[in-house]
Amino acid sequence: MPDDQFSYDLASDRARYQKMREEDLARQQAEEEQDQEKMGWGIFLIALVLSLIADAAELITAGTLGWFVGFIIDLILLAMLGLSKAGRKQWKKWVWGPIIEKVPILAAIPLFRAAFLTWSFISSRSPM
Repeated sequence: MPDDQFSYDLASDRARYQKMREEDLARQQAEEEQDQEKMGWGIFLIALVLSLIADAAELITAGTLGWFVGFIIDLILLAMLGLSKAGRKQWKKWVWGPIIEKVPILAAIPLFRAAFLTWSFISSRSPM
């Protein structure tokens, strides 16, 4: 009888210890993934400058010639953000800016591209 209780206690302690180890490992992996998904300042600043150039070109030309400049910059931004891990993670939030910029009436309103880029950068940095 005492051996049964000892075996039960030992098995119970092992199960508790294993559960604690699994929880710690899962917590560590979640923290590492969250740290890796943050968009870097370098990528953000370069993309922001390009976005502001495209928005300024569209504003100055009232959406005519600036539309083509914006299209080329959008392709560059798609490639740049698509190659970075954090950029791919935030791509769904960012892509709405260039999509809205392609609508003729809304293309005359500047800063959609930069606003959505900033939103995706901030959401990649904020704790979830």
